[in-house]
Amino acid sequence: MKIIGLTGGIASGKSLVANWFIDAGFPLIEADSVYKRLATPGGSLYQKLLDFVPPYCIDGNKQIDWHKLGQVVFTDNDFRVRLNQLTHPAVEKAVKIEIEQFRNAGEKYVVLSVPLLFESGTDKLCDITICVFVDQEVQTRRLMLRDQIPGEYAKLKIAAQMSLEEKRKLADYTIDNSGSVKETKKQFKMVLDALRSE
Repeated sequence: MKIIGLTGGIASGKSLVANWFIDAGFPLIEADSVYKRLATPGGSLYQKLLDFVPPYCIDGNKQIDWHKLGQVVFTDNDFRVRLNQLTHPAVEKAVKIEIEQFRNAGEKYVVLSVPLLFESGTDKLCDITICVFVDQEVQTRRLMLRDQIPGEYAKLKIAAQMSLEEKRKLADYTIDNSGSVKETKKQFKMVLDALRSE
């Protein structure tokens, strides 16, 4: 079974490409979804996060307020590093279990969608890596529109991740999503054909 690592920057269009993989019949593991699941009551990260995050990031139902936590993550570099150190091992462990389940089910491929694929070292689990790239100006504009946030905060969020220029150099394939959806889909199909012919 081949593990395809899919990554990209915030508002780069990674989710769009992930959905195309699903439409093409590829199983998908989303690291963010795994993280959110582990952070709910009963999950292995739930109590650790309650003890770690600032009290105002926990709502009245004792759930993580992801919007408030995001504001801390993107404005406090030291906190972000420590949070990642706390959460990444648990997420990776859960992801590995899901990979094995797909392997045991006889799947030929599994797509592993991870925003911090290279930063977290999760690319070491992958046979092939794909970066969804977007021009930084386009990325900032899309993020401002998507999250309804000012430009300065959008730039902070983008700066908190490894630059897309660095990611595309590390990836085996790049899908440039700076243009139209039609143009992006055409590149996706080319990558898909290449993966299937390997």
